[in-house]
Amino acid sequence: MNKFIINIFCVLSLFSCSYIDKNRIAPGYVEAFNSLKLLVYGDDSSIAPEVIKEIPYASMLVKIGNGPKALMILEKISDDEYTWVSADEIYLVTRNGRIIKTAGLPNNLKEIISPFNGWNSELFRINDFVSYKTFTDPPLNNLKVVSNYFLNNPAEEDLLFGSKTLKLIEEEIYSGEVGWSETNKYWLDNDNFVWKSVQHISPRLPEIYIEITKKPR
Repeated sequence: MNKFIINIFCVLSLFSCSYIDKNRIAPGYVEAFNSLKLLVYGDDSSIAPEVIKEIPYASMLVKIGNGPKALMILEKISDDEYTWVSADEIYLVTRNGRIIKTAGLPNNLKEIISPFNGWNSELFRINDFVSYKTFTDPPLNNLKVVSNYFLNNPAEEDLLFGSKTLKLIEEEIYSGEVGWSETNKYWLDNDNFVWKSVQHISPRLPEIYIEITKKPR
């Protein structure tokens, strides 16, 4: 089994590939992660919602490619950046529901330079919205990515804990430098909070599905 597959498995299973380092995880998270061990991973129906409800932290389900869903917990909020962590010290940093930085993946997003400033109507009036992404493992600096945004009508969407009326914003991305094109999807409520998304953050990684299971306060 190659390193890429092993690391992806660690992201999704959370507990099978390493232990919890109490010196690096914030106080209280150890108890939360111990509770998460009660989850049985497999198909989506095997995740126990009652366990997630009992965890006293904001959380989200994460699914990479065809792997099973697993849970990540909000570690901190700083300057509108939300840092989510797994027991294996995999980190996803989001802003406005968009992944802007990662750590612990086989190919990590180090930085995004982008004029993106939230979910506003200006997005849909701009053609060829340009950002630059820098990656590690292996390094790739300032990859130019062009985005175009499209707004869909609100619709009822199923979530783990019921359904919500959400609007879908699609982001078509393209990088001519590496021949990479995908469509990201974000489901937002009337307050522009992203409840779930499908994001392609790297040409070397499969899509990442995110669903908020407990909203940050």
